[in-house]
Amino acid sequence: MLPDLYEALLTRLRHEHVPFSIVWELTHACNLHCVMCYNVPLPEPELSTTECLGVLEQLAQAGTLWLTLTGGEILARPDFFTIAQRARALGFALNLKTNGTLLTPALADRVAGLAPVQVDISLLGATEATFDAIAGSRRTLRRVLRGVRLLHERGVRIKLHTLLLSLNVAERQQMIALARESGVYYEQVFKISPADDGSAHGSRYQLSRAQISDALAADGTPFVPRSLASGTRTCQVGLSSCLISPYGVVYPCIELRVPAGDLRRQPFAEIWANAPIFQELRVRHVAENLADCRACPINRYCEGRCAGLAWKEHGDLYGGHTLACWQAQARYTQQHGGGPAPETPWQARQRQGLS
Repeated sequence: MLPDLYEALLTRLRHEHVPFSIVWELTHACNLHCVMCYNVPLPEPELSTTECLGVLEQLAQAGTLWLTLTGGEILARPDFFTIAQRARALGFALNLKTNGTLLTPALADRVAGLAPVQVDISLLGATEATFDAIAGSRRTLRRVLRGVRLLHERGVRIKLHTLLLSLNVAERQQMIALARESGVYYEQVFKISPADDGSAHGSRYQLSRAQISDALAADGTPFVPRSLASGTRTCQVGLSSCLISPYGVVYPCIELRVPAGDLRRQPFAEIWANAPIFQELRVRHVAENLADCRACPINRYCEGRCAGLAWKEHGDLYGGHTLACWQAQARYTQQHGGGPAPETPWQARQRQGLS
């Protein structure tokens, strides 16, 4: 009953275009140098403490309930706890994303004092050599696991999050075992995000279609194919969530870096209500406008189609994109006993040189 009520609430908030969930990149500063990082620091100053506190007030007035604070590395901002404590005082449910390497007993106490709903920490390898190669750091794994232990000892709910790369996929089962030993929730994903400026420097580490198929087959997570009606949305972009950059620029989401407005020049409520990109996505981002996806013979198996990735790959918000097609084919193969998956319309157009 409760999950049904929660889903009904989310549906109503999306229908009414309430900015229920905000992801806020507080900083692009970070003590790691991950090979697949998508952040592109700008020469301009990031939002000041005073500006950040003002943004929190605006979000509270707009109806935001769920606030995800991420980076860069959130603990690299000296005023992080000032911002986070004010967010809690305003009643936001906090989700924190940190690499965990900077945590000390004292900082873990302060994080626990925020009573976050969850803290997400990346696990990028099961050995020091692999983790260090990905993170551009030293002794990274032991520092991450120490941070996990410190938070776990303080009763903080933790999710270890692994982006599977060609560099770490061989340690997939070992990472699962590490998470199990740590007693925390665990998730593995495949999507490498192109950089904020559209460059794809990290794409060389993207798993192949065959590797994605192998990972899904080994995972065994239940999957139910879905129907794609004309009004179906492949994601909820623009309806009840958005992204705020460290510089105060509002975007539809982490992937879709089409500026909606600048909080240094315009109130959040005005940007949320009137930005052309939000208005367009609310009306047009449905299956009837996704020509490739609507005609795809395996669209029932697609779970990763992303307007932002399509836009970064070929400039069309409503087109297909390579990774979504690979994932749909991998799911199809998983559900059909390893049989070959059909080519998608997007792949056919690429092959024919029509994209």
